[in-house]
Amino acid sequence: MNYSDHIRDKQRIVFAGSEGCDSLAALVSYVLTACNRPAIIIENDRLIRDEPHAAVALIIASDRANNDGQADFLKYDHHIGVITGIVFRNQAGFASEDEYIRQFDQFADSTPKGGLLAYCEQDPVASVLCNKERTDVGYIPFKAHPHAVDEDGSFLITGNKDRVRISDSAPDWRWFAGAKELLKKLGI
Repeated sequence: MNYSDHIRDKQRIVFAGSEGCDSLAALVSYVLTACNRPAIIIENDRLIRDEPHAAVALIIASDRANNDGQADFLKYDHHIGVITGIVFRNQAGFASEDEYIRQFDQFADSTPKGGLLAYCEQDPVASVLCNKERTDVGYIPFKAHPHAVDEDGSFLITGNKDRVRISDSAPDWRWFAGAKELLKKLGI
């Protein structure tokens, strides 16, 4: 389904990547909900959450080729583009790894003037694509959030060096850092 009219007047954050999109978007969504900030959520062309008074739309878009041969994440006009990780997979429907990576380059290039491009600087391909100069585009690089893992569990390390327990298993710490940086840009 085409939601372009539904999200036309919303700040659109599009998550693109072959890994981590769901996790990063879920963290952002969780915090927005906890802070009573409504959001529209679209995942793989399905409306997951519709909050009519939302100012923000979170769009988790597939990296698979659609009918016109382009990745789904290219069809949304993002204000903030997020590239999590880029790992070529044959099932994405692109003829070559170069063509697959070119989709992400087009996504980054389509960031509007005054827009933002967030990317995991620990991903070598995303880092190269997002270090290309683009006129009036702001960059939000992120890498693994400071953390500790020991027999007591997994902990985020705060700026004050406090340990905040989050789980018994070690998550991917990059997505915590990415969510933190995005939420700061949203005023949280």
